[in-house]
Amino acid sequence: MKYQRWRKVDYGKDRKLKFWSYKVKGEGDKALAKDSPLRGWKKIIVLMPIGGPETTFSMGFSAISGDTKVSDVVRKIKKGPFGMRLGPEDCEFFIASNDNEVGLEFVGYTDIADESKSELPLY
Repeated sequence: MKYQRWRKVDYGKDRKLKFWSYKVKGEGDKALAKDSPLRGWKKIIVLMPIGGPETTFSMGFSAISGDTKVSDVVRKIKKGPFGMRLGPEDCEFFIASNDNEVGLEFVGYTDIADESKSELPLY
């Protein structure tokens, strides 16, 4: 998504969000240098949100550095899987909601150039 903002949060304790999924670990792209810019990140983790179809959520991540951020983009569970780019370091992903309990499942990995995944929303 081109127009999204990420804000720092305290996982599970941010009062603006009531329900938090467990974190799902993504293995970083070891082919990248440690200081690779975001535009060079090609590895994608595919994640499936779990919950009531109309439940809205925002996606987030915890970097190895300890920074935890959540996006201002809101999706509904019924829209299905989504992707997150992976840099050179491992990262943990989660979703959070104000509507209802949510969960998150690992689906797999893909590459940004994989045309069979061109419809996959990427955050």
